[in-house]
Amino acid sequence: MRAAKAELASLLRFTLQVKKTYMFRKCPVCKSSSVRRSAIHKSDAPAQRRFHSPYRCNDCDERFWVLSKTAYYGFGIIGAVMAAGAIGWSLGIVRDGLRGEPERAARDTTRFATAAKLAENNNPAAEYELARMYAQGDAVPQNAAEGRKWLERAAQHGNGEAQYELGMALKEGRGVVQDYERAVKWLHMAAESGHGPAQFELGMVYRAGTGVPPNNGKAYTWLNLAAAQGIAGAAPARDAVLKLLSPADIIEAQAVARRLSETN
Repeated sequence: MRAAKAELASLLRFTLQVKKTYMFRKCPVCKSSSVRRSAIHKSDAPAQRRFHSPYRCNDCDERFWVLSKTAYYGFGIIGAVMAAGAIGWSLGIVRDGLRGEPERAARDTTRFATAAKLAENNNPAAEYELARMYAQGDAVPQNAAEGRKWLERAAQHGNGEAQYELGMALKEGRGVVQDYERAVKWLHMAAESGHGPAQFELGMVYRAGTGVPPNNGKAYTWLNLAAAQGIAGAAPARDAVLKLLSPADIIEAQAVARRLSETN
């Protein structure tokens, strides 16, 4: 019975952790609660999109996933069922599905090996996943240099999320020498692939003239595209720039935005 109580306590802690993860959306890197919803990207795994929602930290720009509302309630039910199963197990009923540390370690090893093998064959999604693993210490010891190496490879091979993150790192000087020219290059590539947050950042870059000559027409174009994807802050920023444009400039900027949206 003592073992059953310990198992029940462990499962209740799991359920509470799930609840905490859903209810309190905080950045896993800087712990800031100033976060916003991020756009879904083509490179995001289907299983991840099914059970989680993407967010981005307004302070350090980290993109992370939070358990979705549907999954939150689903896991709550699962937690209750598992708790009942733990009590039954103490009475001699066979229990299923509780995995120990050895299994988890084996799964992490397999996951890393799979990503590494695909990444060595220039698979952009795998390269980005490997970069994330090294950066976060997920399944491997944390290694910023390795993470940056794989992030750059993923960006070079066309992964939009990697291009965006590399562009932001260069723009803000996070882990690399600050370089506006290279930052704009990567943000442009990500934005042109349809990456909403990159479109927003590029619009703000053109509005402020960060590393490029200020250009309200281009700022409006990219902010317009970001607003169409529901990126937080894009619509009011776009509308503020709109007031600075002539009617002819507006028509031209909207035509460019329309052409870009049709290619993604």
